[in-house]
Amino acid sequence: MWTLAELSKIETDILRKSVIDTLIMESNLMELCPWETTGQLSVGVIRIQDLPSVGFRRINGAYDSTDIGHFEHKVENISLFGRDIDTDEAIARAKNTIADARAIQQTLTLKAMAYAFNDKFINGKVTADAPLEFNGLRERVDKIAATVASGGEGLTSQKIDAACGGVGILNSSAASQTFLDKLYALIYAIKGHAPDYLLMNAKMFQAIQSILRREKLLNTTQDMFGRVIDTFMGARLIDIGVKADQLTEIILNTETTGGLPGGSECTSIYAIKFSVGDMTWGIQEFPLEVKDMGELESKPAYRTRVTWNLGLSTVDPRSVARLYDIVPDASS
Repeated sequence: MWTLAELSKIETDILRKSVIDTLIMESNLMELCPWETTGQLSVGVIRIQDLPSVGFRRINGAYDSTDIGHFEHKVENISLFGRDIDTDEAIARAKNTIADARAIQQTLTLKAMAYAFNDKFINGKVTADAPLEFNGLRERVDKIAATVASGGEGLTSQKIDAACGGVGILNSSAASQTFLDKLYALIYAIKGHAPDYLLMNAKMFQAIQSILRREKLLNTTQDMFGRVIDTFMGARLIDIGVKADQLTEIILNTETTGGLPGGSECTSIYAIKFSVGDMTWGIQEFPLEVKDMGELESKPAYRTRVTWNLGLSTVDPRSVARLYDIVPDASS
């Protein structure tokens, strides 16, 4: 089980290492998510549905209950993710370009792949119109919350309403304190009350930094690239960024009070705990592959193929949670 950050440290193939390093520079999630190689296009996972009853008995008596615990079986599918990167032979061989044209196209394509993965990690949803992608955190939390609402699990909902009521969390000290209470509730909703990461957009990231600095609750360190890392209660704060268009936030600032798109001022924070086999983790048919296909026969162009068949798997519903209906400013 490897993260891309760990794989980068031991990778000896120059082309593959350059691809890995570009991806993890552009996507914290690709860097930090642990990956399990399955060798399959779908994976069956089993999680505990309920536990057996236990009790006490009299001397020479029998225990009252003989029921057993039950398990739930679910299937997680692999999505075929990748790109053929073509560079026209004339451009690749031109001497008057400022840099290696193939390398530039590779970098641009990998940036787009990183942004696409970040987007689907949150917003991915398998539908008839989008059958090829995997379910992201929003869909996973919604399904858990729906199951709880129907009485199917008896769990505390992983979808928590911040109940801002249109009042920004920076509006007053009272509003900030109320938000902190909800943030603690989000953390408490994760198994062991210890999420690994809190995912949000840029506006939310700056707002939460402001509140935590004032309360002296913000801790900082550095990652492998010397970038500053902010943490709260042991969880790393991550601005998940924008989509490939470089404009649209992956986690919107225009959610409704119910957490749906199409609102005017609300946003969400997602909490996640990674662990292969028992929490949430990445699944891959095989590790990321990078191939220099050389010059194509069909046209005068050089091709590099990046292939990564991947998906997400969640066993424990307490490994993901969402805090929604947050107004990340000083509005009133």
